[in-house]
Amino acid sequence: MSLREHLRKILPEILPPAPKSAIKGTELIELVKLKLDEKYSDATLRYHFSIMSCDPSSPIAKVEHGQGYYLRTNTLNSMKSARHMIANSQGNFGDVFGYTASNEAILRANKFRAIVAQCLKAEGKFPFNLENTFGEESEYEDLWRFPDLISVSWKAGLNNKRSELDEDMLHLQKSFGSQPFTLRSIKMKLEIREESYREDFFQCLSNSRWAHYGELVIASPVQNVNSINDLRELGQEFGIGITSYGMSKETLDDLPEPGAIQHFSEREIEGLFGLISYQKISESRPRPELAWEQVSQLRNSNQEIESMFKWLSESLDQGKVLNFDPKVRENNAITETVMDS
Repeated sequence: MSLREHLRKILPEILPPAPKSAIKGTELIELVKLKLDEKYSDATLRYHFSIMSCDPSSPIAKVEHGQGYYLRTNTLNSMKSARHMIANSQGNFGDVFGYTASNEAILRANKFRAIVAQCLKAEGKFPFNLENTFGEESEYEDLWRFPDLISVSWKAGLNNKRSELDEDMLHLQKSFGSQPFTLRSIKMKLEIREESYREDFFQCLSNSRWAHYGELVIASPVQNVNSINDLRELGQEFGIGITSYGMSKETLDDLPEPGAIQHFSEREIEGLFGLISYQKISESRPRPELAWEQVSQLRNSNQEIESMFKWLSESLDQGKVLNFDPKVRENNAITETVMDS
């Protein structure tokens, strides 16, 4: 096994998960040496750290404006799950699941996915990115079945400090047959194009029929007047919310990698919001209740959605919002901690 392969294996065990807790090269060298069977010079290890940090498929990332290394949570392979946000139609289906989209575009798509999640958190919502749904084994039909993200809003008097749900409110809502949460099914696109925006819209409509709300969110500005008017009419007719974040490719390129955006401080999030120029094309219209037959089908066919509903169920059982750990989704493990502060 080469040194590079050794490093790919051991670095995830050593590196901290966020840029804020990045460790300097000298400290990382000493920690790596403890894991390696062979002896390598400091210069050799430092060289490999530097080269690997420039590779989006490697587990090591370098702090952009400062010193230190941290764990890259979004490697190129995992980020390819967002490549369908770039491609536009069945006509070039190879671009959707053929890995032909540029790495730059894939990186932008994942940055936007992280931005949308941060915006939802700022509104007190709980975002669930379906990161594993659109993998190599995915089919074109999956774009019509599954959203990119599900947002959960609690309506049962959530105490943010302790993440506790109001027991009386829960009981009252149960008595009246009301659900204590609201689910939004969200489809994301980097941009929309004249030849494919209607397909994007109807994919959103199709994969959100089960939820309380359906929303289509777009990273780039929508400038074509005819497209805007047509989308507005479609949104109003079918109750789908459509919003552009007004972020250009250049703006997305200037932002740090998705993993860093996910760990932004409050001050950094405020700066991020300053880059967003919302364009509301249509408002989403609520549906009175979940389509439980479709929900059952989704749970049986999608492990990530099943894990989310288990999180909802356990949170309700315990009367508090549990922390959902994406690293243990496949094991359906849910750990009890307070919500993200």
